[in-house]
Amino acid sequence: VWLLLLLLASTSEAQIRVVAPFSLAQQYVRGRIEGSTAMFGAPFYGDKVLGRLVYAESRGLSYCTPDDYSIYHEHHNDDESESSEHGKLIDIVMVRRGNCSFVKKVQIAADKGAHAVIIIDVEGSSRTSQDLQRIIVADDGYGSDIKIPSVLISSMDGAQLIEAARRGSVVVELAWDVPVGHVVQVDLWMSAASKQSSTFLKEFWHNRKELNGVIRFQPHYDVFQLSPSNSQVYNELCTDTSGNFCAEDPDGAGQIKGKDVLEEDVRQLCIHDITKIARESDQSKMANVVVYYAEKYWRYVSEFADTCLLDATNPQDRFGQECSERVQSDVGISVEEVQDCVRRTKDEKLTYERENPAWSMNALRINGWRYSGILDAELVTRAICAGFISPPDVCETLFRPRDPTVPFAAQPVNQGITMGMFFLWLSIAGCLFTGAALLYKRHLKQNVHTVLREEVMLEVQAQMGQYAKLGA
Repeated sequence: VWLLLLLLASTSEAQIRVVAPFSLAQQYVRGRIEGSTAMFGAPFYGDKVLGRLVYAESRGLSYCTPDDYSIYHEHHNDDESESSEHGKLIDIVMVRRGNCSFVKKVQIAADKGAHAVIIIDVEGSSRTSQDLQRIIVADDGYGSDIKIPSVLISSMDGAQLIEAARRGSVVVELAWDVPVGHVVQVDLWMSAASKQSSTFLKEFWHNRKELNGVIRFQPHYDVFQLSPSNSQVYNELCTDTSGNFCAEDPDGAGQIKGKDVLEEDVRQLCIHDITKIARESDQSKMANVVVYYAEKYWRYVSEFADTCLLDATNPQDRFGQECSERVQSDVGISVEEVQDCVRRTKDEKLTYERENPAWSMNALRINGWRYSGILDAELVTRAICAGFISPPDVCETLFRPRDPTVPFAAQPVNQGITMGMFFLWLSIAGCLFTGAALLYKRHLKQNVHTVLREEVMLEVQAQMGQYAKLGA
């Protein structure tokens, strides 16, 4: 239940602080404006970034088409005085909400050169900044290519920014303040059949391992309830016809159903519980908490995603119990222990997950705070490192400083090799060795034949020389 309370109470706030002009800053409490961060894009976690507000009037199409407005970038011209006074400034484009998706508005602004976007609520709206905290600035399914942050603010706050930007230059600071602690709590909601979830887990594994003594990671899985009268219950979305525990069908008309996903969700929860090992660090001592790391869980979910495919024809390679148990054995997990855990705790685990939902199937909380932005291993790590009272030294090695004038691009992560990759490379190496051995054998045979031929010719020539001497 405490997770549900956190869901309602702790939302993803972006802070906009007016730096200049001073007269504008005085109109806000401590010069700050609270906004709701979009669930897509890449916020500047861990950084405080200065930028100049850029605003252009809509030509009547609500900022929903590229030709609806034009912007220019002041600091690319000859006016460098303000940039030198405040440091390097980014362009923060302001647009009005309405008539098309958040994603479309931000994408158009990004294409025009925006480094960040402030979306101002519809003109005349009475919603306050507190009201907007309950609004999720959602991805419409096309936001994966957006690599800049965007923030929704109230119409009242935005109107003052627009008026000031019309009169002259406005400089603001963008910041995302994550709640801090000596140890960071990370809660991830997902589905065992979600490609996005499995991709993130595989890419995040390296960073999770580096931070194994200072973060507490807890996996959660998407479980919901349906009425027994709902026809979907009988379409195998749920564990039984009661509709108490249900999950999304991951492949439509394919062979895998919601109940198969639920079974794998429980197996993964059991694997995490069974294999987690207590770790100790100076920070965990200061926080007076126990930190666990489940190495075999991370190996398992990575191997399972690569090995047990939704569309495989062979049951041994298809998403399900048979393939799962093969991967468990490969990773070194006791299949019998997992089976026992599933038998004993299945209903308990599914009940807990159903009663502690998140706002989407792929959701993340850091110290109870709702993470916003793309589910990317590096961006999430930046947010986690911003959640420490004193960031551990390893945070400085996991990513490079970010240039806010450049759209976010994740660094490649060295994840080592999976078991499947190991056997593939072993097979390739074996084939190469066999081929090389055959070539060497052939070459050796040719050399032997050449040597024998040359020795026979020398012998013949010597005998002919003897015959020549006898004739003389």
